Amino acid sequence: MSLEILRKGLAVFKKHIKKRKDVLLEHLKQSEKISEEDADWLDNQANHVDEEALIHNLETASDYERGISRLDSKQKELFQSLREPGGEGNPSNKRKRFRVQDNILKAKIG
Repeated sequence: MSLEILRKGLAVFKKHIKKRKDVLLEHLKQSEKISEEDADWLDNQANHVDEEALIHNLETASDYERGISRLDSKQKELFQSLREPGGEGNPSNKRKRFRVQDNILKAKIG
């Protein structure tokens, strides 16, 4: 497995949240209030810093497999969540892809 699969998974995740995130950010830009639930969503589920940090850590690890073995439990969940939509174990239909996206969001919350 390669980092490219994880990068693809991150791209799928970003695409999945883009529309809602853009709408909420536009409201904030116009100094409009958003609900506490939406603010929480922006701060947590829509935030992809953890996923980017995971990919960066694996890119800079001296050995990819060793980098994977050093992941903590939360990072392993993120790794799995990025791997599935990125191409490893490709879902065979659209419904499965949305279930995978829900898994990414759950891993971020967990």
